[in-house]
Amino acid sequence: MVGESSKKRPLEEPSHQNQHLNLRIKSQDGSFVHFKVKPTSVMKEIFKAYVKSKQILEYKTFRFLFNGKRIYSKKTVNESGLKDDDEIDAMMYQHGGGHVCCVSETTTITTNLM
Repeated sequence: MVGESSKKRPLEEPSHQNQHLNLRIKSQDGSFVHFKVKPTSVMKEIFKAYVKSKQILEYKTFRFLFNGKRIYSKKTVNESGLKDDDEIDAMMYQHGGGHVCCVSETTTITTNLM
């Protein structure tokens, strides 16, 4: 009987590795694309699936944000801090957009003296 108790498995907690999360990516036009992913999924694969659904060639033309912070493509869903039913914002990358410096406006005044 002592040998039987050592063969019993200890109580196991449910593994979250097999659990799927529902995420949605919101584009700038307000439309959503829904994804069902594992917590160990790499974000790059999700980004590629998103741009494919939008018929865009390269995922690098977007910046993906969660709570205003950029999500990096090499991290997993867990590493990015995403939970079930979270929403990711997809913003088109815009190069530049800073302020203009050292530009002066020239005004020409003409008068008619007759």
